[in-house]
Amino acid sequence: MALKALPVVILGGLTSVPGAVIGGLIIGVGEKTAEVFLGQWLAKTYALAGGGIENWFAYVLALLFLLVRPEGLFGERHIDRV
Repeated sequence: MALKALPVVILGGLTSVPGAVIGGLIIGVGEKTAEVFLGQWLAKTYALAGGGIENWFAYVLALLFLLVRPEGLFGERHIDRV
Protein backbone atom coordinates (compact mmCIF):
# COMPACT_ATOMS: atom_id res chain seq x y z
CA MET A 1 0.00 0.00 0.00
CA ALA A 2 2.88 2.38 0.70
CA LEU A 3 4.16 1.96 -2.84
CA LYS A 4 0.80 3.15 -4.17
CA ALA A 5 1.06 6.27 -1.99
CA LEU A 6 4.40 7.38 -3.43
CA PRO A 7 3.05 8.66 -6.78
CA VAL A 8 0.18 10.37 -4.94
CA VAL A 9 2.57 12.28 -2.70
CA ILE A 10 4.82 13.16 -5.64
CA LEU A 11 1.87 14.43 -7.64
CA GLY A 12 0.37 16.48 -4.81
CA GLY A 13 3.59 17.85 -3.38
CA LEU A 14 5.68 16.55 -0.50
CA THR A 15 4.69 19.32 1.92
CA SER A 16 0.99 19.63 1.15
CA VAL A 17 -1.81 17.54 2.65
CA PRO A 18 -4.53 19.01 0.38
CA GLY A 19 -2.21 18.33 -2.56
CA ALA A 20 -1.97 14.69 -1.49
CA VAL A 21 -5.78 14.43 -1.41
CA ILE A 22 -6.12 15.99 -4.87
CA GLY A 23 -3.23 13.85 -6.14
CA GLY A 24 -4.98 10.73 -4.84
CA LEU A 25 -8.16 11.63 -6.66
CA ILE A 26 -6.25 12.30 -9.89
CA ILE A 27 -4.34 9.01 -9.63
CA GLY A 28 -7.49 7.02 -8.81
CA VAL A 29 -9.59 8.44 -11.62
CA GLY A 30 -6.65 8.23 -14.01
CA GLU A 31 -5.98 4.57 -13.22
CA LYS A 32 -9.55 3.52 -13.86
CA THR A 33 -9.90 5.66 -16.97
CA ALA A 34 -6.63 4.28 -18.35
CA GLU A 35 -7.76 0.73 -17.60
CA VAL A 36 -10.99 1.22 -19.53
CA PHE A 37 -9.67 3.08 -22.56
CA LEU A 38 -5.91 2.47 -22.81
CA GLY A 39 -6.12 -1.11 -21.54
CA GLN A 40 -8.50 -2.14 -24.30
CA TRP A 41 -6.43 -0.35 -26.94
CA LEU A 42 -3.20 -2.01 -25.78
CA ALA A 43 -4.90 -5.39 -25.71
CA LYS A 44 -6.12 -5.00 -29.30
CA THR A 45 -3.02 -3.36 -30.76
CA TYR A 46 -0.26 -5.38 -29.13
CA ALA A 47 -2.16 -8.62 -28.48
CA LEU A 48 -1.67 -8.31 -24.75
CA ALA A 49 -3.77 -10.31 -22.33
CA GLY A 50 -5.39 -7.12 -21.06
CA GLY A 51 -5.38 -5.63 -17.61
CA GLY A 52 -2.35 -4.68 -15.60
CA ILE A 53 -2.16 -1.05 -16.73
CA GLU A 54 -3.45 0.18 -13.39
CA ASN A 55 -0.38 -1.33 -11.71
CA TRP A 56 2.10 0.94 -13.49
CA PHE A 57 0.00 3.90 -14.66
CA ALA A 58 0.46 5.91 -11.44
CA TYR A 59 4.25 5.67 -11.67
CA VAL A 60 4.33 6.75 -15.31
CA LEU A 61 2.02 9.67 -14.51
CA ALA A 62 4.22 10.69 -11.56
CA LEU A 63 7.34 10.48 -13.74
CA LEU A 64 5.78 12.66 -16.43
CA PHE A 65 4.55 15.09 -13.81
CA LEU A 66 8.04 15.34 -12.28
CA LEU A 67 9.38 16.39 -15.66
CA VAL A 68 6.85 19.22 -15.96
CA ARG A 69 6.43 20.41 -12.36
CA PRO A 70 8.94 18.83 -9.93
CA GLU A 71 7.54 20.49 -6.79
CA GLY A 72 4.07 18.93 -7.23
CA LEU A 73 0.67 20.54 -7.56
CA PHE A 74 0.67 22.42 -4.26
CA GLY A 75 4.34 22.15 -3.33
CA GLU A 76 6.56 25.09 -2.47
CA ARG A 77 8.50 26.65 -5.32
CA HIS A 78 12.21 27.18 -4.85
CA ILE A 79 13.36 30.65 -5.81
CA ASP A 80 17.09 30.88 -6.38
CA ARG A 81 18.50 34.34 -5.91
CA VAL A 82 22.02 35.24 -6.77
